[in-house]
Amino acid sequence: MALAHPLTAPAVVPIAELGPDLRPVEQSACGVRPIEVPLVVLSGERRDTLFARTLPGHDDASRFQAMGPLRALGTLASTRTGFLLEHAPDFRGPVADLCRAAAAQYAKGDAARFREWFADRAASLEQDLVRHSGQLPASGAERLMAPLIYLNHMWRQGDPNADVATGPSRMPEPLGSLLGPVAGAVGMIPRFNQIVMTMLAFELDGVRGGAELSHRDVVAVDRMRPAFWLNEGDRSELELYQAFYAVEAFGVPLYGWGCHALECAAADDRVGGARALRMVQAVIRNVYMVTKRLIPRIDADEFRRIQVTCGWVGDEVTGVASGYQLPFMLMLDSLFHVNYSHPGVIAARANNLRFVPEDWKAFFRMVYDAQPALRTWVHESDDGPLAEAYRSCTEIFTVFRTMHRHLGGQVLKGGTTTGRVFDSAAANYEQFMSEMAGLVDDTAATSDVSRPATPDSPPAAASRGVRS
Repeated sequence: MALAHPLTAPAVVPIAELGPDLRPVEQSACGVRPIEVPLVVLSGERRDTLFARTLPGHDDASRFQAMGPLRALGTLASTRTGFLLEHAPDFRGPVADLCRAAAAQYAKGDAARFREWFADRAASLEQDLVRHSGQLPASGAERLMAPLIYLNHMWRQGDPNADVATGPSRMPEPLGSLLGPVAGAVGMIPRFNQIVMTMLAFELDGVRGGAELSHRDVVAVDRMRPAFWLNEGDRSELELYQAFYAVEAFGVPLYGWGCHALECAAADDRVGGARALRMVQAVIRNVYMVTKRLIPRIDADEFRRIQVTCGWVGDEVTGVASGYQLPFMLMLDSLFHVNYSHPGVIAARANNLRFVPEDWKAFFRMVYDAQPALRTWVHESDDGPLAEAYRSCTEIFTVFRTMHRHLGGQVLKGGTTTGRVFDSAAANYEQFMSEMAGLVDDTAATSDVSRPATPDSPPAAASRGVRS
């Protein structure tokens, strides 16, 4: 059916009839029956990669402001897959094959033998790989980066059971000379991050590489598996990937409905805005219910293997595999003006966002800056149904973050969180719980519609990429 849209072309909803009551789907995912949320059809040509190099003088922020929320979204995301790729990733070739074979050797826990095996296998690769990589299309170069990041991690660490590796590292040739140029061409920091791990390096059982993805494919979280492993077949590692992937898979409808709500606010369409916010609330609920089931299954030691040992060539700062990088969390924080106040949270976000594509960050800054802000609009409208729909979103968002603080704290009993290494598991746990308590409070504050939204502090704005 078609939705009458206040500012842009009609948005077609292909999945379900819109009504006041949304019903659960027939098929469960991860033991949960999610609510079926219609999809807003987006227009525009999005690129076929997640990452992109930043061109000198290119001003994404101004371009997005001129386009408006929904049209800007259509350049970065798609109707059925959101910010996930529209086609199933397809990993082929000698580097991907080496990465799959290396995981089995790496899991044996013998660093000397693993590196000897690695060096021998690397030497057998075609030495002209660097030149060939320069001829790849952008999507091919991006896919090449995934196994290179995993290989570099395994080479540097040697043994997944050892303490975190520090200091410079360089893979044997030709891989050592391949990593930097390909990363530069793609526009990616060449180390682990959540975008690579769960939005790029995944496969879906029954879906061939390169096939166009339907929304039904995307939300089949039970069929998702990592394309590359650190401990192949380990159930906890699988569920770690699935938990993060589920956020983006079930978060797909958020982007269209969130942008639709902003455009309703600009047109003072209160009925349309309340309807859009009810859809946003259903999306957050779906993500909450699925991740609530998955997070407790993650083993702390397996999580530590991935999060601690993520450094790369010549850099002792660990890589960052964190939810701060996911578009779903960036959208919610921007849409509802969650103004970070805890210094540790502000620092963690600034660290994390180094790994997020620049045009994504510009888009979410545009969402944050949209006028009127949703909270301000709700405050000034004094409309009961609109306020109820708005608070239903911010309240379930607060519940989600409260759940994440509790369950995440049970998992994060290793030596790291959000890319920072701590002296002890106790120090890590205490810092995480303190930061998340602050973040829960900041999120809960958005439910107060007795006052308009206010700008965040200069340090918090800077952590989002706002330049003073």
